Amino acid sequence: MRDVLADLEAQREDILRQISRLGDMRKGSITEAFRACGKPTCCCSGKDHPGHGPYYAFTTKEGGKTKTVQMRAGSRLQKYQREVDAYRQFRALSEELIAVSRAICEARPEAGEESERAALKKTSPRSTKRRSPRK
Repeated sequence: MRDVLADLEAQREDILRQISRLGDMRKGSITEAFRACGKPTCCCSGKDHPGHGPYYAFTTKEGGKTKTVQMRAGSRLQKYQREVDAYRQFRALSEELIAVSRAICEARPEAGEESERAALKKTSPRSTKRRSPRK
């Protein structure tokens, strides 16, 4: 039992260490899109043409409102992608941490569980009086 508990606590420490190394994170998602410009003489107006792009959009919710940041490929996009990936990793590690913590709670014996039961047995007053029959 002690080995299982020690292993779970070591696993929890490892998860916390991984979380502490994540760095900057940003909640949201990044999408890639190709768009037609709308000019009838442009090559993108052909039905086989995918459109101009790629264009990238970072989308997140702030205060109940959707915020979108448009960007092109480059260092800004890479920065946002690293931060979004770190947030996803944080979420996954958080779920692992909760599962391990639950297992630790179930594996850890309750303090004085047996002595409490024994004390209750010894101190429980039992009635020695005989009841008189009811009329």
